[in-house]
Amino acid sequence: MYNKLVKHLIFPLHEKIMGRDTYKFLEQLSREQYLPEKELKTLQLRKLKELLIHSKKNIPFYTKRFADAGFDPHKMDSIEDFKVLPLLSKEEIRKNLEDMKWKGSPGGLHRYNTGGSSGNPLVFYFDRRRQAYDAAARALTHQWWGCDIGDKELYLWGSPLEITKQDKIKDFRDKMTNDLLISAFEISEAQIPKMVEQIKAFKPKCIFGYPSTVALFCEMATKQGYDLTKLGVQVVFSTAEVLYDRQRETIGRFFGGVPVVDSYGSREGGFICHECPEGKYHVMDPNYIIEYLKNGKPVGPGEDGEVVLTHLDAWGMPFIRYRTGDVAQPGEDGCKCGRTWSVIKNIKGRTTDFIVTPDGRWQHALSVIYVVRDIEGVDEFKILQHGVDDVEVLVKLHENLYPGDGDARIVAGLKKRMGDDVKVTVSHVSSIPREASGKFRYVVSKVGAFERG
Repeated sequence: MYNKLVKHLIFPLHEKIMGRDTYKFLEQLSREQYLPEKELKTLQLRKLKELLIHSKKNIPFYTKRFADAGFDPHKMDSIEDFKVLPLLSKEEIRKNLEDMKWKGSPGGLHRYNTGGSSGNPLVFYFDRRRQAYDAAARALTHQWWGCDIGDKELYLWGSPLEITKQDKIKDFRDKMTNDLLISAFEISEAQIPKMVEQIKAFKPKCIFGYPSTVALFCEMATKQGYDLTKLGVQVVFSTAEVLYDRQRETIGRFFGGVPVVDSYGSREGGFICHECPEGKYHVMDPNYIIEYLKNGKPVGPGEDGEVVLTHLDAWGMPFIRYRTGDVAQPGEDGCKCGRTWSVIKNIKGRTTDFIVTPDGRWQHALSVIYVVRDIEGVDEFKILQHGVDDVEVLVKLHENLYPGDGDARIVAGLKKRMGDDVKVTVSHVSSIPREASGKFRYVVSKVGAFERG
């Protein structure tokens, strides 16, 4: 009964107060997921043209960019026309951040940042429209699996070390909307009983979290003899990392053979695609133009290409032909589920190690990344755990913006997370090394590497 109250009263009221049209966009996406291909392309072209005209008029960075490319969005006849524009890199965003913002954005702009899969901190801004569309896409894909707004959802997610007034407000909001957050920043054998009791008392219909952390929880709980197969969880949603087959099997089995469902996106890129009950990853086509490029040229089905996206509803700070740094393949059209949205496959995104503290806590990589990534002047970074009490932070600086107390803040922040006995060394370097595979792991731990595959 309460879930219906949340869906029809509490959550709509919350979104209205926040100035977001989430419900309107959810209704639109619900219809658009089955549009014929021709109508879908017409919709994308219309939204793209509107975004580009807005960007030319209101965003100084794009006003100049379009002029330099000899591009006029008013004269667009097809989606292909805008591909004369150069690709957008993270470095360009960092250098031109102020000129990329729409100062007159309704409801203002809201600051976010990310460490990214490449270890390059990136600051960016969302408007209310962008927030609402991403929330609507997430709600729709939950419905694909029988979970609706108002159903109980457990988040095994990151939470701050220090609880602020704003965090308390978020906790209250979560309770009102039938959500529960359990910190996934650190898990230890000693914490498992309390976590299990919280989950049993809450009785979630679905669980949402990092696959590495959820799998680690399941393994530790199994080792201690806990059984949650009859708890009533119907589906587990995985996000933010690559979901490995072993993790999918471990998680699904622990909660009673439930489906473990994957998605792909990023903080700056948004909610890009989601797995349907037929096992295909559908791109949120009404929200995106996705390109798969290799050496600047499109790849075909079955070929790897860098994911380049244009978020059609990011008006406050447009991402036009943005290079994500992730690699994937365009999938074949058509799906038994009946949805006409395009398919993406073989996504190669982030991999994550855990940090292990001297007192036995397993901390998700983001717990230490948060300490470093928002310090001004950090261009790239990498955190290396050589031993449980020995951590080195490699830092490449950007121009002359790094504060005089930057090193001290990193040391203090990591010690606060891991314990005062941990030795933290900050090394300033001219370049950050990649792994032998060519991939970038922004946290590498010799004591907390999670078994994959």
